Amino acid sequence: MQIIETRHGDVQRHGEGPVSVVLAHGSGIGMAHEFMQTMAAALVAQNFSVYLFEFAYMQQIQKTGIKRPPPPVARLELEYLHLLQTLNLQGAYIIGGKSLGSRVASLVVERTDALAWLALGYPFHPQKKLGRLRVEHLLTSVKPGLIVQGTRDALGSYDEVLGYALPEHIDLHWLAHMDHSFKPYKASPYSLLQAIEQSAIWIEQWCQNRLKCNFTEVPSDEI
Repeated sequence: MQIIETRHGDVQRHGEGPVSVVLAHGSGIGMAHEFMQTMAAALVAQNFSVYLFEFAYMQQIQKTGIKRPPPPVARLELEYLHLLQTLNLQGAYIIGGKSLGSRVASLVVERTDALAWLALGYPFHPQKKLGRLRVEHLLTSVKPGLIVQGTRDALGSYDEVLGYALPEHIDLHWLAHMDHSFKPYKASPYSLLQAIEQSAIWIEQWCQNRLKCNFTEVPSDEI
């Protein structure tokens, strides 16, 4: 792992694959969380380079140990965009994240050079607030997206999401009997680790088939 120091905070780079994935964390976990580290390792195993970063509010949580809610999503959008400008990735890249991070990525992707965006558990609505949907921008989006979702996710279950009529360029993969954190119910065929590894496989396949990624090229920032 390489630590990249930026004015927006440290960024972790994992792997040296020709296609990069920039991942933002969920609302209550930072980039050091087991989920984020395990997902980075799984994606590296699929020949990606992975960049992990933290929004400013999470950096403060890590420094002070005091929990705080995320700021308005518009501020997080700017932070994500500024981070991408600082990284200045030259090769093919995808942006995404876990939960909140994926929502922010989906909101900014059209303003970036990213090929597409991905979600590891998309928060379609707040918990127990099915009327507050976060899908309007998805329905008018242009760039491809991939959502990996637990069928029993309290922020967007299988039955709920099928009713949203998402556009065809947003692909969905379902983890049977798993929740928003990819934690399994008893009926699930996956453990948490298996769900993460399967997600990475789906992401690589999507990148090859939908995005036509070339995994034989060397990242242009290393030439």
